[in-house]
Amino acid sequence: MFVCAVAVATASCSGAQQRDAVAESSTSLVTTTSAGAVSTTTTSASVEVAAPAVAEPSTSQATGTTTSITERTNPDNGQSCQRLPESADQPWVIVNDGVMGGRSQGAVTTETNQMQFTGNIVTDGGGFSSVRRLLDGGLDKSDRLQMRLRTDERRYEILLTDIDSQAYRVTYYAPLKTEGDGWQVIDVSFDDLEARIFGRRVDAPPFQPQNVTTIGIILADGADGEFSLELDWISACSDTLS
Repeated sequence: MFVCAVAVATASCSGAQQRDAVAESSTSLVTTTSAGAVSTTTTSASVEVAAPAVAEPSTSQATGTTTSITERTNPDNGQSCQRLPESADQPWVIVNDGVMGGRSQGAVTTETNQMQFTGNIVTDGGGFSSVRRLLDGGLDKSDRLQMRLRTDERRYEILLTDIDSQAYRVTYYAPLKTEGDGWQVIDVSFDDLEARIFGRRVDAPPFQPQNVTTIGIILADGADGEFSLELDWISACSDTLS
């Protein structure tokens, strides 16, 4: 498990550059306790470079309960999937646009085995909010993710990093293609991932699921206003996994 801090960059970004803050923002950790109360912890620290260099949201401030660890295999017409586990050691954390002077806000809570990601986007000076967690494994031999979620129909994206990509500040993105505002199950193929640095598309090696370090969801659709997304589960899937 990687436990790293979030880097606070001094360079400003604009336009498409505002979409990427893999390791360049203060993080607000919002958790829900077993009693139902919500607590918030904010951290701001620098990246500790190692070999390989990995910059990820800190998980050292985990204080609340999270979804219990579950792993399941669900074959369906030749498809094999394994549910990604969650742990209090690797909680969901918020990364907003404060690094570039933005004022967007985000919050995450976990209860009844679901994650709720809510907040408000302010495009003046920034324009994004994201929720992410460390993930050291769980995607081996998979070629896509399957997610059960419901949204407010805004344009969310999934984000992923691996060991090598974080050393070069590369993040991989793919749209969450939802329809309507009800609960639905969608697939996200690793072939659809686009490599970006500060929101700019770059040439980079393909995402390495066996070396995944971070998974998250980001909203940077260029529109002001409140947002809401609920996530029930994420599974790693393959047509060839035995």
